[in-house]
Order: sequence, then C-alpha cells, then structure tokens
Amino acid sequence: MALGAAFAWLVPGLGHWWIGERKRAVIFFVTITSTFWCGIAVGGVRSAITPRDNGLWIAAQICAGPQAIGALYASKRIEANAGSATANSFKAPWPAGDIGVVYSGVAGLLNLLVILDTLSRADRAKASLAAQTPLKRS
Repeated sequence: MALGAAFAWLVPGLGHWWIGERKRAVIFFVTITSTFWCGIAVGGVRSAITPRDNGLWIAAQICAGPQAIGALYASKRIEANAGSATANSFKAPWPAGDIGVVYSGVAGLLNLLVILDTLSRADRAKASLAAQTPLKRS
C-alpha cells in the first residue's frame, strides 16, 4: 500500500497504474501534470516556485512530486543568476505570477488526493482479496 502511495507521488497516476486502474491513472497523469506545467508556463518558473515569496504554497506544490522539485531547482538556478539579463524574463508580472502559483499548488493538492485515493483503493482491494481467500484450518 505504501509503495503505491510512493509511486503516486513520484509520477501522478502511477500508483493507480500499479494497482491496475490504467484508465484512471492516465487521466490523473494528464490532468495533474498539465495543470502543474500550465501554472509554470503562465507564472514563470521564477514566480511560481519560490518558497520565500509563496509561503505555504510551496508545500502544496511539492505534493506534485519530483517535477515540482525539478522546477524548484530551476528556479534556484535562475535566481542565482539574477544579475543576468535573461533572469528577469523568467519572472512573470502580476497577476500571471499569482495565477501560476495557484495552478501549480492546486496540481500538488490534486496529487495529494490521488495519493490518498491510491492508499484507499489498495487497502480495499487487499481486504476484498482476503475475503475471497478461504481460511486454512489446521
């Protein structure tokens, strides 16, 4: 069960794929991944993924998995080169920056729900399998 939750965090929908719900997995993958990266595209990586400016939104964004950690790494790299002329092109003006934060945060929160759903469905499948298996008597 915990393995399914880990899979669901690594790649949105992978936990459902692992428990055999392929169509649901594809829908979750497409929805969450596109929502996250649309938020980054609208808000810019430097505006959307910044822990200092976005407070608790970063916790929600990290729930989207390694893609959020990769975007955070890119944001840090761009901020380290903030003196260059190209660094400011990655920072979006208001309200686009805020919209990007919300989109990427909502994608993370959706993935948190998907992780919990994976745990629930895996537990239910395990209980159903146990109910179908007759008990051995000594």
